[in-house]
Amino acid sequence: MMCNKDFFRVTAVPCRNLMMSGIFLFLMSFCLWGTPTEGKAVSVPRIETPPRIDGILDEALWENQALKIEDFVQFAPKEGDEPTEITTAYMAFDRKNLYFAFRCRDKQPDKIRATITKRDNIMEDDWVVVFLDAFNEKRRAFSFLLNPIGIQADMIRMEEGGSDNMDDSWDTVFYSEGTMDSQGYYVEIAIPFKSLRFPDDVDKTWNVMLGRVIARSGEILLWPGATQKISGLISQGNEIEIRGEVEKGRNVELMPVLTSLKVKGAKIDPEPGLNFKWGLNSDLTMDLTLNPDFSQIEADAPQIEVNQRFALYYAEKRPFFLEGMEIFRFPELEMVYTRRIIDPSAGAKLTGKTGRFTYGLLSAYDTSPTENLWEVHNGGGTRGDNALFNIIRVKADVFKESYVGFCLADKEIDGTFNRVAGIDGQFKFKRNFFLSFQAIGSKTRYEERETKLVPAFYLDFSSYHKYWGAGVDWRSLHPDFEASSGYINRVDYRSLSGYAFFQVYPEKRYLHQVRLTLRTGRRFDYFEDILIDTWAEADLQLRLNEFSQVFIKYIHDMERYAGFDFRKNSINANANINLVRWLPFGFSLDIGDGIFYDPEAPYLGWSHIYSLYFRLKPGRRLQIGFDLQKQTFWKERGGELAFDYNVIRQRTTYQLSKTLSVRAILDYNHFEKKIYGSFLTSWVLQPGTVFFFGVDNHLLRDEFGKYMRNDYSVFIKFSYWWRM
Repeated sequence: MMCNKDFFRVTAVPCRNLMMSGIFLFLMSFCLWGTPTEGKAVSVPRIETPPRIDGILDEALWENQALKIEDFVQFAPKEGDEPTEITTAYMAFDRKNLYFAFRCRDKQPDKIRATITKRDNIMEDDWVVVFLDAFNEKRRAFSFLLNPIGIQADMIRMEEGGSDNMDDSWDTVFYSEGTMDSQGYYVEIAIPFKSLRFPDDVDKTWNVMLGRVIARSGEILLWPGATQKISGLISQGNEIEIRGEVEKGRNVELMPVLTSLKVKGAKIDPEPGLNFKWGLNSDLTMDLTLNPDFSQIEADAPQIEVNQRFALYYAEKRPFFLEGMEIFRFPELEMVYTRRIIDPSAGAKLTGKTGRFTYGLLSAYDTSPTENLWEVHNGGGTRGDNALFNIIRVKADVFKESYVGFCLADKEIDGTFNRVAGIDGQFKFKRNFFLSFQAIGSKTRYEERETKLVPAFYLDFSSYHKYWGAGVDWRSLHPDFEASSGYINRVDYRSLSGYAFFQVYPEKRYLHQVRLTLRTGRRFDYFEDILIDTWAEADLQLRLNEFSQVFIKYIHDMERYAGFDFRKNSINANANINLVRWLPFGFSLDIGDGIFYDPEAPYLGWSHIYSLYFRLKPGRRLQIGFDLQKQTFWKERGGELAFDYNVIRQRTTYQLSKTLSVRAILDYNHFEKKIYGSFLTSWVLQPGTVFFFGVDNHLLRDEFGKYMRNDYSVFIKFSYWWRM
């Protein structure tokens, strides 16, 4: 919906009123506690003799003792229908482990997709999944996925504010095996209780959902059955009872790490390190690290960095920061972005949940801090001083499937500081309505300047249904607002935006869903009624199946830059296609008006942005990937070329076994005339027990057009996860 200035003035209430409203919501939430979702819990049998995890369900205990589940139901493409293939699951436990097994029958076993690949890389295969909500929150679940030959993936599934997010950065130890035969496949799973967090109770009531994906058709089968009329899957799970004592998480874990780096022109630089984990109880964990290895085995994927108005976002990949980071997530304004901690020499973290309260404390000492997001990724600007980061996070469960939270983030550098504190929350009403909010204040001292306590606010109300949905959000960030521990790449504005979507389900073989989304919004200067952005978008989504989608979008917007109003029109199309087993691929194109961001002389030009990726899978062990990103910018449509930026990545991986692989990467940056080559041998027994040997080579094109070696490095890493 479009809004005029008068309407915006009514909506943008004074900061102090919003702060009082936020405090009121926070206090009210603690007074009105929710009640658990009603439903009949299923008791999981306790067994005395554990099964062999070999992918062969030949022990009698599966049929005679375990809980047997056969009533799987289609979730997609035909919600509520009988599955096209039969699936049977089993559950049992003993003192040490929770056990699951699946028998997945298939009338076309030769079409089952199962690759021998690295851990967490099975999403293009057939797979089964266990969603395990050990705190019975109905919002967050440990997720364990297995392909037909037992290759693992583990994630945290979060369903908050009407959105579903699968965070694959979470890793834990569990055991699995799978086998295929002429009638389908078997999978067996053992999940140690020591690998989970859960309430420290003798008798436990958890929430669980089981699923199976048939990749070639995009069919999703679930137990219990779920409907898209209700937002979220975890809230529709089935409660299970695990009675009696189990081996709780009071365990000590040590991970000694040794890395060694040899760089051109320098001596070998060995670096020992140590990670220490102490499970104080089943729901509270302490992590300590000394001289941590934060070297990245997986390099950041290349991005187009030229002519960008705002800083690019790079995902966190460092193990110490990834553990328990779902606690430090927020509805919208990201107060914690750990890539701001550049080179820590030590760190400590405490994460856990007691009753309705989830909490996290993070402290790190950074030896190479920076004050600018651009400098983090562009090789400069680091200060000579060290920085101390301290972050506190508390969340409390309230009502049904809702929470309120508090966060304090402090960064100190020898008299310079940035302190940010705020409350946030997400409330779910009547299964389909959501209210999210954040109210934050920051105070900064940098060199001789110190700001007052300045605010940032976010408020969103939305509703999601099977055939339609709508929402409106408002945000406001003071010009002096700064979050040095987070990722806030734009301040000094107030904005109001809204959207609505409508969708139908044709339930055809290659067309499962059609959605039309309309968005519009306006952004104003923080203190003045100067319009700085408007946008109106129409977005058509075609879901061919659950893992193959096409998007087409038209955008009409106005962007104010350096005192000029630029009115733009563009069209965008992108797709991710996984219909052919041996060639998943995707593409995007963005054609239309674009701004050349020169502060002195900006202008409206014409831009083409293309990207393409595909992964060729000629066999179960070999994958050959190709990625292309290209942006061409003209000073006007049909006019003089301003720049042509091309980035190409070629990646080849061969999996010798489930634990051993080799990988080669070649990156080519045409704009900067650089070539980057990388070769890596990886042995991964389980998360934390790894050995890597890598060689990196950098080539730079000289003035005569020849590529000469600019730099190289040899890298070795060994770590062992010792669980006592």
